[in-house]
Amino acid sequence: MSTPWKRTAVIGLVSGTALVAFTSNASAITPTTQSLDDVPDSIEKGSSVTLSGTLTGMRDRPLTGEQVTLQRRTGGEWTSVATAETGGDGRVTFRRTPAASADWRITYGGDTFHDPTTSDVARVQVRTPPPPPPPPRPDPPRPAAPIGQRIVNIAAAHAGSPYAYGASGPTRFDCSGFAQFVHRKAGIQLPRTSGEQHRAVRAVPRHAKVPGDLVFFHDGGRVYHVGIYAGGNRIWAAPETGDVVRKQSIYTSSYYVGRAW
Repeated sequence: MSTPWKRTAVIGLVSGTALVAFTSNASAITPTTQSLDDVPDSIEKGSSVTLSGTLTGMRDRPLTGEQVTLQRRTGGEWTSVATAETGGDGRVTFRRTPAASADWRITYGGDTFHDPTTSDVARVQVRTPPPPPPPPRPDPPRPAAPIGQRIVNIAAAHAGSPYAYGASGPTRFDCSGFAQFVHRKAGIQLPRTSGEQHRAVRAVPRHAKVPGDLVFFHDGGRVYHVGIYAGGNRIWAAPETGDVVRKQSIYTSSYYVGRAW
């Protein structure tokens, strides 16, 4: 059985002085320390975490070019997940994206001249992000004002009247003539053409339109058609030659809204 130390004493006289020499086959081992920087206690799932530390030896001198290992424990044994070499300042950095909560540490296995060492353990909790909030509920339909509903009712009463260019009632209409006629029946005066009507009424944001408002269709800003908003993204209008007064959908996003009351 071998022993860790073997010494041989040699005694002699040199110039009248006793000389004692010892030899040994044991090597000096330097203690080491592996640090682990602070890490967040918890992160949201899908986020990354940085685990860094410094390996030092005697008198806190950094150890460079040494291989260290990042280890993880989720409830059982420690598992090695990555290795890296320390830099010129003894530092090492690992970046991970944990899928679950775990303990983390950095270990150093030592070598001929340096003791192995292990950092403190850091626990990182992984949180499941909260579900996204539900989409906002759509605003309820805006109720028609009494005058607006009256305008719609007058327009509906003329459903089926034929279109005639330049006509403004009482039995035939073009689009602006129909809008003028219906408003006059409700006690409101409007100019004759759709362009003049657009300039005469108060502008209303499209999201704020209510039944009884005027919907002006435009091409590059030039108004070419007008109808009376009936609700549900539809208008009463006299569309074109060969057609009749009827309820039609708002067929384009290129429109203005105005209110004459």
